[in-house]
Amino acid sequence: MSEKKIVIDESEISYEGLFDMPEIYALIDRFLRDKDYDKFESKSSELVEADGKDIHVVLVPAKWHTDYVKKHIKIDLRARKLKEVETEIDNIKVKLNKGKLSIYISGIIETDWEGRWQTRPIYYFIKKLFEKYIYRSEIDMFEKEIIEDVNMLKGQIEGFLNLQKFKQRL
Repeated sequence: MSEKKIVIDESEISYEGLFDMPEIYALIDRFLRDKDYDKFESKSSELVEADGKDIHVVLVPAKWHTDYVKKHIKIDLRARKLKEVETEIDNIKVKLNKGKLSIYISGIIETDWEGRWQTRPIYYFIKKLFEKYIYRSEIDMFEKEIIEDVNMLKGQIEGFLNLQKFKQRL
């Protein structure tokens, strides 16, 4: 059994108004591809109601560094009361989505993800010594990397949504 350490716990982005949902998916996908994460969608649901759609998608992309350490970014995307609206931007008619968007991003470090050091108590003890005295600087480096990745993704999404607000005003 592996051990998971939550480095960043649910950093939140909230937005209400017009936005382009497929473009947000594309932005997240480009970021994960650029950073060499393997994308995994653990949950995807869509509920259609009279006042709009409710979409809930949970992505848990992973990046393997060694046989011992793996990084995860958990992206929990929720869109509520989502409706498709046609609007005009720069004299061009564009189809956008209108609703409430919440994105929660977490950064997780997983050690011993293959579970090799859990088979016997002495192995577990050696593993703890190894992590505390020998491998500590590398684990700290991976934690800094996951913090940078989460903050960069959050900044890109916030920048995209702020651009959507700016386009609406024009």
